[in-house]
Amino acid sequence: MRDSNQYLRFSLAGIYYLISGGVSVAIDQRDSLEINETGTGRVCAWRSHDGTRWPAYCFDRDFKVVQRNDWERAIFLEAQPTPVGLIADQVQLLPEGEAQVTPFTPLGRPATTAGHLFSGAWVRGPQAILVFDPKVLATFLHDLGA
Repeated sequence: MRDSNQYLRFSLAGIYYLISGGVSVAIDQRDSLEINETGTGRVCAWRSHDGTRWPAYCFDRDFKVVQRNDWERAIFLEAQPTPVGLIADQVQLLPEGEAQVTPFTPLGRPATTAGHLFSGAWVRGPQAILVFDPKVLATFLHDLGA
């Protein structure tokens, strides 16, 4: 899954997004992760790997960190010192070339210190699916645990 012409389509709080298929380190099902049963803190779940724990964060429609239990998978992205994850309701690897992404720069100030979260869109008729900038998203997720 390292092809830059392939995308992962996933939903967060009922809204679909894309990210390049070549940037994920791992995609895990809920039952293979350590769930934050306390419901406190920012981390929703962790992936254990080689003696480290990779945090995964869950968001609402406004990109505020939330705790919820009705999710299916976590997508982990490369970050330093460890990968970081994003909780997703559904995840699908689109066939190569299916998503025709148009790059754009959002208006206004970036929502994160690393820049704008989105770097493009896939327009399908009346529907536009925003495309995450993987480096900015990974930095944004990493900064949540700082």
